[in-house]
Amino acid sequence: MSTKAKNHAGKRPAKLLSGGNPQIPKGDGDGPVQDWIAAAPDWKQAICARLDELIEQTVPNVTKAVKWNSPFYGGPGNGWFLAMHVHSRYVKVTFFFGRELKPMPPVDSTDPHARYYHVLEKPGIDERQFMDWVRQAAAIPGWDPGMKAGLKRSDPNPQVDWFFAKQGPWRESFLLLRELALASGLKEELKWGHPCYTLNGKNVFLIHGFKDHCALLFHKGALLKDPKSLLVQQTENVQSARQLRFTSVKDIERSTPVVRAYMKEAIALEGAGRQVALKKTADFDMPEELEAYLKEDAELRKAFKALTPGRQRGYLLHIGGAKKPETRVARIEKCRKLILAGKGWNER
Repeated sequence: MSTKAKNHAGKRPAKLLSGGNPQIPKGDGDGPVQDWIAAAPDWKQAICARLDELIEQTVPNVTKAVKWNSPFYGGPGNGWFLAMHVHSRYVKVTFFFGRELKPMPPVDSTDPHARYYHVLEKPGIDERQFMDWVRQAAAIPGWDPGMKAGLKRSDPNPQVDWFFAKQGPWRESFLLLRELALASGLKEELKWGHPCYTLNGKNVFLIHGFKDHCALLFHKGALLKDPKSLLVQQTENVQSARQLRFTSVKDIERSTPVVRAYMKEAIALEGAGRQVALKKTADFDMPEELEAYLKEDAELRKAFKALTPGRQRGYLLHIGGAKKPETRVARIEKCRKLILAGKGWNER
């Protein structure tokens, strides 16, 4: 028995459930976990104590709790990555997202994301491999029931895989952002050539990249609390959307608790049907060149009036954003077919 487990021994004996698993009340911190280990029967106690020590060595800031009569291990703000459970012939270690580990833990699960490692009395723990799995598991977003707000973790959408398979400076960052997005429980879709995450058909946020940064674009970001002013308004004309920007994988890893919190708030806002108060189309200036075209071209004028207010605003900003008159005219001519088709300037 480990020194810590010894300190928790001698209390009222815990009831052993089917297979010998200790029945321990729920609780946060190392104490309840050591109570559970001290109550584990025969050789399994030493195995559990050693697994606990190896996890602490690999993840120095590990968080612990006992839930559903099992010790849970996680990273601060990053969800739970591992749990243990005693069975009659082995100690079962559950890696909640074990399918993402290389090599995968050997035992399959009915959960499409989890894999198991069964530790027998002999040969015991493969400590080197176990620590490598723990290191990998702690580095990716874990299982966080509070984050999901009742939603199940989403499966990747094959139609979006190509975006994450592309080679480029943000590939690893995109993959990590995807894990966080799927863990949120939102549906993964492909919109505007980018991974977009939706709730009941409504856009919540998307992933995109630029030369100097990659970002999560929250479609109703103007409603997020943003106490540290991390969200970026791309231009003064952007009314609703806000970006949360990153410059590296480490930047995302450091910001994981913030990312989860912003995702959770954005989901809650969308679920509550909150709307950003937008300026009306009439409040935007119409470029002189577009006004002249609409006056002379009855077909174009009719099609423009039939557009949704959002698409109209998009054309006003897109065309009016050009500094030179000839550029504004070129944009009008280029957009004519799109307007007649009832599409926005950036739709194809």
